[in-house]
This record gives sequence, structure tokens and C-alpha cells, in this order.
Amino acid sequence: MRLPVVPLVLLLGLAPSGAGWVWAQAQPGEAAGGASVPVPLATVQVVVPAHVDLAWQRGEVRVAFVVDGQGQPEQVEVLAGAHPAFVEATLDALLATPYRPAQRDGQPVPMRVTRVVRFSMQDGGLGAVLGPGLPVEADARLAIAPAVQQAVWPVYPSALLRAGVSGRARVRVQIGAAGQPVQLALLSASHPDFGAATLAMLQAWRFTPAGQAGHLAQLEYEQVFDAERPARAGVPATAAVLIGRLAAGEPGGAGAGELDAPLRVLRRVAPQHAAPGPPPDARAVLDFHVDPLGRVLLPELVSASDPGFGWAALTALNQWRFAPPRRGGQATVARGRVELRGVPEAVR
Repeated sequence: MRLPVVPLVLLLGLAPSGAGWVWAQAQPGEAAGGASVPVPLATVQVVVPAHVDLAWQRGEVRVAFVVDGQGQPEQVEVLAGAHPAFVEATLDALLATPYRPAQRDGQPVPMRVTRVVRFSMQDGGLGAVLGPGLPVEADARLAIAPAVQQAVWPVYPSALLRAGVSGRARVRVQIGAAGQPVQLALLSASHPDFGAATLAMLQAWRFTPAGQAGHLAQLEYEQVFDAERPARAGVPATAAVLIGRLAAGEPGGAGAGELDAPLRVLRRVAPQHAAPGPPPDARAVLDFHVDPLGRVLLPELVSASDPGFGWAALTALNQWRFAPPRRGGQATVARGRVELRGVPEAVR
């Protein structure tokens, strides 16, 4: 069944610690086919972590998602988001928002909704969250910002993070006319895994196409991995608690048989492999944890048909979102395994 699409716009005024949603359309209306549109039943605060030092003060995130017949968001897709901190803040608030579902003939029906979320920081300095340690002046960082249409966090290699290893990697990116990376060159890396993680991250970025304001044909990017401040590479704060438990020999989380229900994916992202794309038989098996908010923690590669696809799969999985896992009715950390390949994935 093709779901009707309802476009709505949100405008957010943010302080570094967070802000609330302001809805452009808060009253029930009608979508195509005579169905009423989903209506949010609560205002959920949007929180941008206070430790994030933004390289620019404004940004926009475009998302599409389905509000199901029970009023829960699912099938989330990020259409554009130039700053991963803005994307994560949007997803945190979106997935915590309950809805009154769309109605048709008095019955709840699923409906696909699109939203534009505009951020305006009331107080924020120049920094390099987009590129920690970017080897250019602040004015140049601001010049690069409009060139990025969609950015994601890197995967902090799990073994290095758990061992407290910090490092960095520097990459040169050639950008094609359509805004996609067409050639990446690793210039330096303090550890091979930091280099692989940075290459896979940049392969997933999308830039302003040629002919539009802000287009860049090439840039050099340096990614810093700081084990003392892993949040600067997008690692959720809940990872520190999990790492401590694993170091103490404690269970890392509930397995499939211990959860109230199987893990349910709300946002699924496919691996972005370098051109000409992954081989037809490309596959990767990954282990991961899910925190009580549904965010992925410590993704690890179990096996892969080739290393490049393995890192692409890790970068994709790092962006997934799950319904908060529960054990005995209480939110918990869960363990999972996923296989990514050319057919639909199976999560267990």
C-alpha cells in the first residue's frame, strides 16, 4: 500500500543544552485521500549535547517517517542533515514523540510524514565537530559547512575505544559533480583502523552538487578520535557505562531470549561502498549493543567478504535506531547481531 505523504516544517531555536519543538502545523488537517494527518501528543525537548562545539550555528535536517496505527514513529529516513549532532538530536526527539495516528473513516491508518527541522543556535562558538582538528582556520570551516548536505559520525573502532587508544586520520576527498565522493585518499593515520573508519565515514557523506552555491571539488579532512572525549566522534555517553561493565567481566546486555520482544529497527541505513559499488556477494556480519534509547553502541565486525565492505557496514549500522529494548518491562541494554549484504538483513 502506498502511504500518503504529509510535509510539515519545524523551526527550532536551540541553546547548546537543548530546546523544544515548535510545530508549524499543530492542528489536525486532511491529507490526500481524506485521511486526517498524525498529530503529536506531547512536546519533546531537543537536546544538543553541551560538550559539542559547533562549527556553525545554523543547520537543517530533513526526515521522513511513518506514523503507524498505534501512533509510533517507524521506518525513519534521514533525507538530509549536514551536521551529525543535529541529526542525532532530531532523531532523539522524534522517536520519543507520541502521536495521534492518522484517521480514515474513523479508523487509525499508517501515514508517511516528512519534516524539515531548522536549527538556530542561540549561543555557540566556532569549533570543529564536523571535522575535529580540521587543519584550516575557523573562517575556512565556515566556508566548508555549506558544501556538506549530509554527514555522519565515524565508527570509533571498538577495540581501540575499549583500550583507551586515541588517534587521528587525514583524508583527501575528490567530490563529483553530483556531490558524491568519487575518490578518497588516506594521507595519514595513527592506526590503520582509524584510517579505515575515516574513509568509510567520508564515503557516506554527500556534498552540494556542482553549479550550486558552496560546491567544492576537493577538500582535506582530519578526524580526531579522542578516547578521553569520545563524544566528539559521536560516541553516545552510554558507551562509557557499557565499556566499564565489559571491563569488569559483567554481561554487556540482554540477549534475544531475555528481552520482552525482539529488537525492532526504526531506522535502517544501507552501506555506502566506493564506486562501482560492493560486489554482488558482499556480506558482513556484525555484533553490536543497543542502549536504552535505541542507539547503537560498540559495533564490531565479526566477518566480512572484504575489508572495505566491512567498514562500510559498520558505518551504516552505527546510524541505525531501534525501539528501546526492554527486559521485564524496564529499559535495558541489549546485544544483537546483524548480517548486511545484497538481500534484506536479519537481526537477531
